[in-house]
Amino acid sequence: RLFDGLSRPYASTRKAKWYFLAWLFRDAPVQRLQPLLAHVPGETMGERQAALINEVRKFVAPLLPDPASWSWAAVSEVMLSRLEGSRRALKGALFESVVRRSLDELFKAEGLSLTVGKRELRLHDETYDVQVSGPRTTILIPVKTRETMGGGHANLFTRDIFKSISVAAEHGYEAIPIVIAESWRGDFTSLPCEHYIHIPANPNQTIQIAESLAEELRKLLPVFRRLL
Repeated sequence: RLFDGLSRPYASTRKAKWYFLAWLFRDAPVQRLQPLLAHVPGETMGERQAALINEVRKFVAPLLPDPASWSWAAVSEVMLSRLEGSRRALKGALFESVVRRSLDELFKAEGLSLTVGKRELRLHDETYDVQVSGPRTTILIPVKTRETMGGGHANLFTRDIFKSISVAAEHGYEAIPIVIAESWRGDFTSLPCEHYIHIPANPNQTIQIAESLAEELRKLLPVFRRLL
């Protein structure tokens, strides 16, 4: 049986094999390979996936001719790295759901007729995980999580937050970013952003963070009431 980054078994064996082989050949099955499947011959999805994986396999074979590259030690190292990426992505999606649920409960308790978007919104190349809409306008809420802040990735994380807020402002939306990062040192004062939530905690602390999120969102009730 094959498991995702949160140790949950994949319901579909075919999907699990597709992910395993794509990750093994150092490619991204969803971001890079999935769009190509519409152009690959095959009667079924499984046949098209197998044909595409074979093309990727033939491409990488000359790059890794040493049998040691295909030993279980090498394979397991690649899988651990891929599953760590899967875990972090799934954790991010988890907190998006937590934010939506907290907002739904808050608005219901306060009797506010506001709508919480169930899917992400895309503006150009930026995505916004949660949207709160009322008769007047919509507020965009990007949810950003990070477990560590070392090296160049810290700068990329900060730049990602800044860009997300700036693009929303350029399109006439107010953005309220939610940043869940234990040691983030970003400067919100330099952004076109009046409100934000920063929870300085490791995203693995799911229960504690959910409680803090509910408290912080309640503090923003005056802002959400402006949408009515």
